[in-house]
Amino acid sequence: MKRICNLILILVCLSNMTYSQTTKEGVSKYIAFIDNQHVSAKEYILNLFKKYDIVVLCERNHPETTQYDLIYDVVSSSYFIDNVGSIFTEVGSISNRQNTLNFIKTKFDNDSTKQLMQAKVYENGSFPPLWNNTNFYNFTGKLNTLNCTLSKRKQINLYTSGTQNPTLEQRKDIKAMKQYVKANYYKRDSLMASYIISTFDSIKSNSSRKKALVIMNYRHAFSKSLNNDGTINVADYLKRHYESKFANVYINGLSSTQNIPASERNKPHMFQNGDQIPIQYGKWDAAFKLAQKENLGFDFPNSPFGKDSLDIWPFPTNNHYEDIFTGFVYYLPLEKHRKSFGVKNFFKGVDLDQMIMDWNLFNKALGKNDERKCTPEFKAALEQEMSTERSFGDPNLEQYEKVIDEWLNK
Repeated sequence: MKRICNLILILVCLSNMTYSQTTKEGVSKYIAFIDNQHVSAKEYILNLFKKYDIVVLCERNHPETTQYDLIYDVVSSSYFIDNVGSIFTEVGSISNRQNTLNFIKTKFDNDSTKQLMQAKVYENGSFPPLWNNTNFYNFTGKLNTLNCTLSKRKQINLYTSGTQNPTLEQRKDIKAMKQYVKANYYKRDSLMASYIISTFDSIKSNSSRKKALVIMNYRHAFSKSLNNDGTINVADYLKRHYESKFANVYINGLSSTQNIPASERNKPHMFQNGDQIPIQYGKWDAAFKLAQKENLGFDFPNSPFGKDSLDIWPFPTNNHYEDIFTGFVYYLPLEKHRKSFGVKNFFKGVDLDQMIMDWNLFNKALGKNDERKCTPEFKAALEQEMSTERSFGDPNLEQYEKVIDEWLNK
């Protein structure tokens, strides 16, 4: 028996030695820091509202759906309901804001009626009207269910703050559409910030709940503006306006590169998507993997993470994560992230020919020459793609894991 116990002890020691030997130099300080953190992502975000009035979340890639599980956990908490109550989003046009508010506060007779209205609201939520990421659609449905359990005074408000939809006149000819694009898409950040500020300032003056959550994607959530063209990010505007009452949080995701795939190069720069890799070439994900934690939140200052260069920005910069974000939440490792597309009843009652013509006119205004033909075959394929829900992990996950494992196996 003693020999067995000694053998077990030796094996444990060898395991610990292997752990230390296979952990690449530089990861240990991250693990040591993580080991001393005990606040969940949800609680970290909620705790920020005790100090700040407006908290901006930097959304992952738009289609990723588990991040909205976290967001819903935050907004459905009793603290958020009692003390915050307002959500502003980049997703969803300001033109559709009132329709969205009406939907999330309506008690429907049955689920079928609710789903039809939910799809109609979502279909009008952006322009061109082909946004079929499932996460935000589900999020609005959950908010409706939640609000139906709350008194009117405690209901959650969702203020969509994205680009205005074009008027019927602007959808009639290329000159008007180009004017629409110039007036709205190239000034998106300043316009979105103005929509948020004007509404939130009114809330602070007239409501008992004087705080708000803002959900923005990627650089729109940066508190500094790094574009060479002088564009000021939404969060930068908000920080300048609300100063010490502003905070922003990065949700773990992927780092962007300057490598633009051939399929993306003909798109206008604002719509191009570069290749992606794990943050800090996998070092962060490796540290969380070794620390065996996947749900955590903390401030960037006074952490080794905050001192790292801002590698989610693919261009040269002297900024570090702590220069751009107040804090960080790690919510699930990359292998548990899911992309979800498709919205039930998306084209119910929609003039599909008109929608495709609007889409073509918008692309032409952007200088793209990939006109879609309104053939029965194309319309059927489009309806199938937009209306069928499907969920999957990142197709490049195997490559990401190889990058992460480099920190574990050297």
